[in-house]
Amino acid sequence: MGLELYAKVEPLLGFEEEIESLYRLFVEITASWRPESLLDIGCGSGKFLRYAQESLSLKRALGVDLSKTMVERARKRGVEAEAVDICNLNGRFDAATAVFDVLNYLNSVELRRFMGCVENLLEPGGIFVADINTLYGFEEVSQGALVKRSKKGIVVLESLFLDGRLETSIDYFSEEEGGCYRREEDSVLQYYHQVEDIAASSPLELLQVYPMALYGGDEPDKEVLLFRKRG
Repeated sequence: MGLELYAKVEPLLGFEEEIESLYRLFVEITASWRPESLLDIGCGSGKFLRYAQESLSLKRALGVDLSKTMVERARKRGVEAEAVDICNLNGRFDAATAVFDVLNYLNSVELRRFMGCVENLLEPGGIFVADINTLYGFEEVSQGALVKRSKKGIVVLESLFLDGRLETSIDYFSEEEGGCYRREEDSVLQYYHQVEDIAASSPLELLQVYPMALYGGDEPDKEVLLFRKRG
């Protein structure tokens, strides 16, 4: 999966306003549980983790991501971050988050493993907040082509949703000396999951679902899920 190429083009894609509204909802949900420690899974550039640190007055905040490029970007933002699979991580946290499609990058087998590892990393009674794309979000919002131009180059995304999977091809044309462009290409896969299936595959207790029309459509394109560790 093209994690490193996506990390390179992610700052060029925009959607800052929509992402920040998602951040605010995550912090609003998490704040009511008054956590002192937080693990942000798939932390990306560390922007959400930085925002959560400042908003929640956390004693400890750690971000993890599989992309080394993203982890370096997060560290430059001033947050603690590691490039590690959460199933290889030690420690316990009062809360964990997975912001902006993290669960959708996992197939059903990977998702079951992931949720078990999240449960192991939470204190008893700890919470996990994550968002997923709805079927409407995949079929009506995510499909199609997107072209973004900047001083650094051109990004072309083409996405097709079929049989419960969204495949997005990434083409990045970066300008070099002499007016030539260098092309890099890769692809990423996302999977549609129903809330009921996630709850059934998880040792965590699903407490609440928050529908969200992140991109202003007629129906919710996202659902934010609140889980709690039993005990």
